[in-house]
Amino acid sequence: MIIRIKSLAVILSLAVSISIFSQDIERGIQYIKQGDYVKALNTLKNADKDKYDALAFYGYALLKTGSIADAEKTLKSAIAKDNERPEAFAFLGELYTSQKKYNDASSQFETSKKFLPLSKTADQLDKEEIDMIISVLSKEAENFIADGKVDKALKSMYEAKTYDQNNPKIYVSIGDAFLVRGAYEPSITNYEDALKNKPNYAPALYGLGMAAFKKKKYSDALDFQNKATESDNNFAPAFFEKGRILYLSDKFANALEAFTRYSRLVPGSPRGNVYYGKTLYGMGKYDEAISKLNEVLKIDPNYGEANKYIAYCYIEKKDYTKAEEYFNKVKLEDFNSEDYVKRAKISVEQNDFKRGEEMYKKAIEIDSTYEDAYFEYGKAQFKNQMYDDALISFSKAIDLGILNVAAYVYKGIALYNLKKYDDAIDVLKKSIELNSEISSAYLWLGNSEVAANKMCDAKKSYTKYLEKQPDDEFAKDQLARIECKQ
Repeated sequence: MIIRIKSLAVILSLAVSISIFSQDIERGIQYIKQGDYVKALNTLKNADKDKYDALAFYGYALLKTGSIADAEKTLKSAIAKDNERPEAFAFLGELYTSQKKYNDASSQFETSKKFLPLSKTADQLDKEEIDMIISVLSKEAENFIADGKVDKALKSMYEAKTYDQNNPKIYVSIGDAFLVRGAYEPSITNYEDALKNKPNYAPALYGLGMAAFKKKKYSDALDFQNKATESDNNFAPAFFEKGRILYLSDKFANALEAFTRYSRLVPGSPRGNVYYGKTLYGMGKYDEAISKLNEVLKIDPNYGEANKYIAYCYIEKKDYTKAEEYFNKVKLEDFNSEDYVKRAKISVEQNDFKRGEEMYKKAIEIDSTYEDAYFEYGKAQFKNQMYDDALISFSKAIDLGILNVAAYVYKGIALYNLKKYDDAIDVLKKSIELNSEISSAYLWLGNSEVAANKMCDAKKSYTKYLEKQPDDEFAKDQLARIECKQ
């Protein structure tokens, strides 16, 4: 009797465990559908890994939280468990897209589609089947987009549209395809169509933000990313883009908040920590930035972006030997325009203008729309008293929509040195209108107004400058001379 009671207790215990594991799988899948991948990860890690669903969706949660190597291993285990279901193949395809292995990704999507009921029409399918078809075709389309095969992406999504005319995911993917092609209006139309079908849909708001950014409408871009994060506090891409815009706008404290949230949502990815380090760099906290970026390098010593920004920090610390040491750890094919601009700065600081000029030209050759390349090139020309050339470079940076207001100040000073005082006044006033906290703008505005014999205006400018820099003897002397003359 005692033995039978013990056996019954064991059976009941096993039944409870199986029930709990099944509940974990169901809850984990629900969290994934809600976009809460961190909760999905924490829930599914306790699920029964002898089941396909547990492996497939746990692997996907690992992917979406940035643990790529573990995700690949887990998804392959799911396929080994059952190689006739579409989910794990599609998830693995998305993983390969993130690694830029587009052909491998395409192969996974083709395999996944073999197990979809694509021979049936929409009215022959239930909602779950239709959602699975659209999910796989959307992932396939995103792979084609990343690979530059826009027409194939559109073909996948138009096929998806035959199953559901109202699914917002379809319109977002079509919008993404047009955006990559640079066709902004149709991309915006499709993002807006997604919002008509699902108001406040975060991926659509994110897409509108990306379109605005590409059109250099940075304020609008930030507004859309703010709306996306407000709509879905777990939508990691919007937090990243929000942080990036704030970073580029020199709003570093707010950028750190966004990147911190991104890192919590995608804890296995170094991307958030790299941008956190980049933001610390932007704040001038070079030692803290180096420490943060070294955390990334402990995991992956060859992570290019981390090596680059440690080099950037050492440039600012004027340790050019260390800077070159870290630059040399980056593959040449991974250098972009910004990197060449930074390396050029080393040469300029070491008074090797010729080598620096070559690198500025290389940066512009790679990306002729990169405004900072023109700005930094202009600063190098300015340093060498090449004011006419510097003026051209600063003007180009401004025409391209540079966010750094210092470009306007430098342009104003270049105009002053070229004795174009009225033009200098106009540009320096514009710089103050854009950012009233740059004290040097008031100083050079005063200098230009003195040269243009606008003494009353100059008095106001020097007074404003001295409010910000009360110990500047030159400005004090200038103000005293004006007052003596009046």
